[in-house]
Amino acid sequence: MFTSSSVRWTIVSLGIVTASHGILLSDKEDSQEAPRTFAIGDKCFLKDGQPFRYISGSFHYWRQPPEYWEDTFLKMRVAGLTAVQTYVYWGLHEPEPEEYNFRGNLDIRKFVQLAQKSGLLAILRPGPFIDAEVDFGGLPYWLHRMNSTMHLRSSDPSYLQYVERWLRKILPMLKDLTYSNGGPIISAQVENEYGSRDKDLKYKGFLRDLLKELLGKEVVLFTTDGNAAELVKRGMVEGTLTTTDFGTASESEVRAAFELQRQFNKDGPLVNSEYYPGWLDHWGEPFNTVDADKVVETLDAMLRMNASVNTYMFYGGTNYGFVSGSNAGDTFEPCITSYDYDAPLSEAGDITPKYTKIRNLLQKYGTVPSGPVPPSREKAAYGKIQMYPMGSFYHNFRKLCPNVPISSTYPLSFEFLKQPYGFVLYRTVINRSTKDPSVLAINGLHDRAYVFVDKEPVGMLARFSTDKAALNVYIRANQTLDILVQNEGRFAVGPIEEMKGIVGNVTLDGKVVQDWKMYPVRLPGFPVDDPQPLDFEPGRGPKKPEDFDIPWFFTSKDFDVDEARDTYLRLDKWTHGYAFINGRNLGRYWPSQGPQMTLYVPGVYLYEDRENVLELFELEPPAYSLEYRFVTFEKDPVLNSSISDAK
Repeated sequence: MFTSSSVRWTIVSLGIVTASHGILLSDKEDSQEAPRTFAIGDKCFLKDGQPFRYISGSFHYWRQPPEYWEDTFLKMRVAGLTAVQTYVYWGLHEPEPEEYNFRGNLDIRKFVQLAQKSGLLAILRPGPFIDAEVDFGGLPYWLHRMNSTMHLRSSDPSYLQYVERWLRKILPMLKDLTYSNGGPIISAQVENEYGSRDKDLKYKGFLRDLLKELLGKEVVLFTTDGNAAELVKRGMVEGTLTTTDFGTASESEVRAAFELQRQFNKDGPLVNSEYYPGWLDHWGEPFNTVDADKVVETLDAMLRMNASVNTYMFYGGTNYGFVSGSNAGDTFEPCITSYDYDAPLSEAGDITPKYTKIRNLLQKYGTVPSGPVPPSREKAAYGKIQMYPMGSFYHNFRKLCPNVPISSTYPLSFEFLKQPYGFVLYRTVINRSTKDPSVLAINGLHDRAYVFVDKEPVGMLARFSTDKAALNVYIRANQTLDILVQNEGRFAVGPIEEMKGIVGNVTLDGKVVQDWKMYPVRLPGFPVDDPQPLDFEPGRGPKKPEDFDIPWFFTSKDFDVDEARDTYLRLDKWTHGYAFINGRNLGRYWPSQGPQMTLYVPGVYLYEDRENVLELFELEPPAYSLEYRFVTFEKDPVLNSSISDAK
């Protein structure tokens, strides 16, 4: 079983590594009387007055249980990295106005301190917007509720007041961890790839000045943008270091990318702030991979040019709960639960061939410490587990929707219902005669709707390239129309102003339907301080095949494990829903779409001293099955199932 003591032993076994690479493995360096400095030199960084370049990797603290952070930092350091880069996720830290959370997965101070303990410097990306393929690009969902016409990511005062309040909360908590104060933080980013959004000089200047005030002028501020002159020009901020980002490329392409950077920075270091060893993934699309040899070749080319490089991602992790965002391509593109990213460290933090090849390269640059590579954590295959029905959505309605419904003439969005994620049930009683059948249309469906008449399912609607969705229904006067809407993740970038739920009118045969009652559905999100299994009655099973046409809850009842180890929950025979282990939301599964077929279960989420409970909220159970169903816990992930195989 994984323990923190094993990490402590391995750190000691590495010994002290040369300080010229930014290694801080002992307290001796912190006790030096000479002032610690980090600055921009002629063609490089200057660390304590000496030429320096960092080799960094991105690792987002909320995407891994904190019990594993130190192990991941150690693997990064042993690979030859000298720094870690992380975003700061405002939306998780401030889930409601002035309600803050810095516990557990969100203990960013502990994260930075452990990075330093492991010999890594730290690069901070405090946003406030971060993208990162997370819901709303990391902004708190409630901003829309404060002012629905707020101009996000701009100098709009109604936006800046909340940005300033947040940054004045978080940055003073980290100031004593800056390099000049004895900590590992050497630099911080102003906004995030802002050239892809706008060129608001007042906004960028406001953030720059606030970061200088709150972190200190000694912290090097930088911007990063895509590798195009117009993007860099729009995103750059006077008085900060301009950097770019790009993935694998030929040596001539790498040189051209850095020549572009030189157009905006005549002096200072060359920096690729986001070097992509893999890529993000969407449901219903093939899993993205990048050839390891090409990753190493491009990295070598950059290092030979004396550039500083941050690999995005070096460890990707998991989008637990409802954290996954979405993108706006040709169609609506929700992101998968895994953020494996084909990174050098896998979703579980395991060593990959890509990791080994990068480490072999970095040995020739002298940044790899002596000592062995830490082993990957052992995995367990707990086998087949039987699942039992514990009632449909309607059976458990009162527990799922315990509060008095919100009434409104027209549907309200999730944001105005104070529902950050998940589901809302929209209900109305039809008060007029209708056609046979009627055409039910939802203008502004964000994102997926399960439609019921008198609690009987009549169909499902989902957004694609447009916001309008329509369905033929048989419905009469005085019957109840229910629309269960699923939020599949706010846009992580692009049209982030969009709200969730039903954001337009619902019509029957072109006539607007009014007088709605709305029920926010309460399900565990992420993170949860005191996770508990869902309090539903077991044994309420279906009586006929049609009963499976509505969303159902299933439970494993209880199962024991002798040793709590990392494992993967495989759900081939299931369709679409969310999984909970001992009250912790593992995220969304959707094997009927692929490419992700398994959900990662950290061993620290399992119990050895008591029984474990797995629960599923299955949205689209097959109507043909009345048998109790099964899942399996396996040792290996399946993230690259072909779409045809998944279906």
